[in-house]
Amino acid sequence: MALKRYSILAHKVHLAVLLGASLGFANPLLANERLDLLKNISAAGAPLLTLQMLDQAQPGIDQNLYEWILWEQERLDILARWQQWDQLLIRIETLPADIPEQFKQQVATFKARAFLELGQTASARRVLREQLWLDLAQESGNVETWRRLVIESYIDDGRTEDARVAMLRFAQDFDSSDLSWLLLRARVLIESGRYEQAIRVLAGREEWQAKLTSMLAAFRQQRIDKQELWRQVNKRSEDASLGSAERSSLWALGYFAAEQMSPVDRVVALESLFRNEQVSPMKLFQMPVDLLWEAYVEYAELVGNRAELLLGADEDWLELAASASKVTPVKSRALYAMLMLRSAGQVSNRAAAGYMETFAEVDEAERRLLENLFNHSQTFSDAENIPAEIRFQLVDLALKSVDIEEATRLMSGLTTVPPGTSRFDWQLRQSRVLILGGRYDEGNKVLQGLISEYLEPQPEATDRILQVLFDLQTVGLHAQAIEHFGHLLQLDIDLKQRREIFYWIGDSYRGLEKYHQAALLYLQSAMMPAADSMDPWAQTARYNAAESLQLAGLVDDARRIYQALLQITEDPARRSVLSHKIQQLWLNQAAP
Repeated sequence: MALKRYSILAHKVHLAVLLGASLGFANPLLANERLDLLKNISAAGAPLLTLQMLDQAQPGIDQNLYEWILWEQERLDILARWQQWDQLLIRIETLPADIPEQFKQQVATFKARAFLELGQTASARRVLREQLWLDLAQESGNVETWRRLVIESYIDDGRTEDARVAMLRFAQDFDSSDLSWLLLRARVLIESGRYEQAIRVLAGREEWQAKLTSMLAAFRQQRIDKQELWRQVNKRSEDASLGSAERSSLWALGYFAAEQMSPVDRVVALESLFRNEQVSPMKLFQMPVDLLWEAYVEYAELVGNRAELLLGADEDWLELAASASKVTPVKSRALYAMLMLRSAGQVSNRAAAGYMETFAEVDEAERRLLENLFNHSQTFSDAENIPAEIRFQLVDLALKSVDIEEATRLMSGLTTVPPGTSRFDWQLRQSRVLILGGRYDEGNKVLQGLISEYLEPQPEATDRILQVLFDLQTVGLHAQAIEHFGHLLQLDIDLKQRREIFYWIGDSYRGLEKYHQAALLYLQSAMMPAADSMDPWAQTARYNAAESLQLAGLVDDARRIYQALLQITEDPARRSVLSHKIQQLWLNQAAP
C-alpha cells in the first residue's frame, strides 16, 4: 500500500515534468505549437487541466505582450467553449485596463456572450452599446458580431419587434449569408409570427439546423399537422447516426407537436430530449426540464382519474404505478414522479425506488435523464429535497464524471445507506467525497463514525480507510488524521500496516512542523521489526527522521543517522545525496 501511494505521487511528478517541458519549462516549443497542444488537451475533455497548464505556461504581460494575449485568448475560448460563463466573467474582470484595443474588443465580445448565456440581457446590451458607440467601432471587425448579439438579446427578452427592426437594419448594412445569421433571422421571424418569411430565408439550405427550423416554421404555419410532424420526428429519431445536438433538437420539435396531442406524447418527447448528452445549440429548441415534471403530473392525473383514485390515497397510487411498470413504464414513471412531488417521507422514497425500477437498465442515457430532472431543474433545486434513492444514483453519476463538487452537494446530509451497499463502503465513499469537496468537518465526522464502529479490522478494509486519511493529510488536516491513525493503532491490525501508520503519523507531525515528534515516529516505523532494521522501508523512514531532526535543530543526531545510512548504501546516486546532506550539516555548523 505504501509503495502504491508513492508510485501515484511519482506518476504525478513525472506527468508534471512532461507537461512542463512541453509547455516551455524545458526544450520550449514555439508558442503556436504549445497552444495547439493545449487545444488538443481541452478538446480531449480536460479543460481544467488545460487551464492549469495555461497558468504555468503563460508568460507575464510585461515579458511578452503578444504571447500573453495568445494565451489569454485561448483561456477565454476554453471557458466559453465549456460554458463556464461565471468563471469567464471573473477572469475578464481581472484583466488590465490598458490592454491593446483590438484585444479589448475581443474581450467585450466574450463578455457580452457570457451575459447573454446567463440571461442577463440588459448587461449584455450595455457592453455591446459601449463598443458600438466608440469612434473606432465601424473600423472594427467585430461590429457585425456585436449587432447580431444585440438582436439576440432583444429576442431573448421577448422584444420581437425591436429584434425585427434591428434585423432589417443589419440586413441593409451587411451582406451576410452564413448559417448562424440565417438561423438568427429565422428565429426572429418565427418568434414574430412571420413563418413564410422564415421558410424562404432557409430555402435551399441542407444543414440539419436549417431543416428542423424550417419544419418548425411550417408546423406553426399549419403546413404540417401535429400527427405528421410527430411521425417524421419518430422516423428520423431511428437513425443511429444522428449526433446528440441534432437528436435533442429533433425531440424538442417533437414536443411542439406533442403539446397539441396527449400528455403521454409530451412525456415521451421530453424524456427522449433530456436523455441526450447535449442540449440543442439553437435557442428555439432549448427548453427547461421542469416541463417534464409538469408533463409527468398531467399524465399521472389523467391516469388516476380514469382509475377513479383519490388524491392522498398513496397506497392505491403506488399499487397502480407498480402494476403498470412492466407493461407501460412511461405511465409508471409519471405516477411515481407525481408521488415524489406530492408525498413525503417513506412514500416519496418508495416512489423514487419504483421510478428507478421502471428502467430495464440504468445506462448513460437514463443517467443523463436523472441528472437533468434532479440537478438541473427548479423543481429540485435543493439537493436535500431529492429522495435518497435518486440521490444515490446521482452521486454515482457525479463520481463517474469526476464532478467532486456535484457529488459533494448531493452527499451532504445524506444519512441513509443505499440498498445493496454495506454501511462501511458507503461511509467510506461519503467521507472521501465530502473531504475532497471541501466539506472537511462533515467528512471528518462521517469518518470518525466509521472508525469508531470499525472493531474487527481486515487488511484490505484498513488499507481503504488509510486512503481517506491520506486525503485528510493532503488538505492539511493533520491533527484530525493523527487522531484517526491513533484509533487504528489501538486495534489488532496487521504488523506491516502498523509500521506504515507510524510513518504516516510522522508525516502529519512534520506537516504540523512538530519535528521532534515526527522524527520519533519515523524511527519507530523504521525499527518496528527490529532495532537495527535496514530494509528499504526502514532506510526511507530513517532518512525522513534525519531530515526532521535537522529541522528540529538536532544536527548531531541527524548526522549520525545519515552516516549510518551511508555505510549500508551501495547505490551511487543515493550515496551522493547522503554525502551532500552530511557535508551541508558540517557547513551549517561551521558558519558564523
